[in-house]
Amino acid sequence: MISSKQRRSKGGRWWWLVLSLCIGAGTAAARIVALDIDLPLDQVGTGRAFKPGDHHRARVFFDDEQIDSKTHRVRVLHMQHLVGGATWVPARLDAVAMPMTDAWLDLSAKPYRYHYRSAVIEGGEPVLVDFDERTRRMSIRLQSDESLIVSAPYAIDSTPVAGLDSQGLMRRPPAYLVLNMDVAIDQVAPGEQAQVGSHDRLHLVFDASDIDAASGRVPLLNMQHLINGEYQPAHPDPIFMPMSDAWLELGQEPIALHFRGSVVHGKPILIEADERTHRLTIHPQERPQDVLISGQYTIDARPISGPAAVAAAIQ
Repeated sequence: MISSKQRRSKGGRWWWLVLSLCIGAGTAAARIVALDIDLPLDQVGTGRAFKPGDHHRARVFFDDEQIDSKTHRVRVLHMQHLVGGATWVPARLDAVAMPMTDAWLDLSAKPYRYHYRSAVIEGGEPVLVDFDERTRRMSIRLQSDESLIVSAPYAIDSTPVAGLDSQGLMRRPPAYLVLNMDVAIDQVAPGEQAQVGSHDRLHLVFDASDIDAASGRVPLLNMQHLINGEYQPAHPDPIFMPMSDAWLELGQEPIALHFRGSVVHGKPILIEADERTHRLTIHPQERPQDVLISGQYTIDARPISGPAAVAAAIQ
């Protein structure tokens, strides 16, 4: 027979495995540097929108703390291309749009040398992208027959790009998750529909890529109540359920919820979830010292993912 304490421990261990996969190790200590790359095109395939003499721009990102002290090589974490002269894509880490499994910089001497090889889908077209560290050339070819699309020598600016939101750029793609929360009602004011001993069920929706690695806290994107068999609001709604003062603390067991919000669910109320006492309480707005409904909350540490989680997180 497994005790409740053992079940909580097992669930917690599973949660932290998921958490470690979502946020990665050591991200808080990363010192991200970005370098610009200039690519004056000198070869362009037939029928392409570019022409020889056009300049293409790219950017590479790496962790300055991870430069090898002997070889002065460093793994490139992210690469962006300037599209339309105004937009850098992909906006942040994206293993599909820009896979970085074979990418590194050689910073041992100037000019810097960049190595990158990958199959990429560019504008719906399967291509092969190659930055050669020996010739210091970039080429993009069709995957089907390896015919040339564009090619250019590359020059890496050794001065780091200033004013970038490196933390935001290096944040992983959204990983929307949902946790189930149960509130065991133990206090009900006269005239309220709830009953002592009943249970209120909620969904807590968040983006695991936004979890702070140091504290284990993450902002809440949506808090849904089970009403008439459906979790509402179906999508984030700042009027129905404001999220301006709402977060989960995942770095402890049991998981804690902090929430403060003024809402109108038939009547003006204040909803409060206390991260210290693990209680959810509803007060009337006109008399916030009074209690309408209150109960101890319990959060299931096992995350739910998939289309339902995405729908609950996106407006």
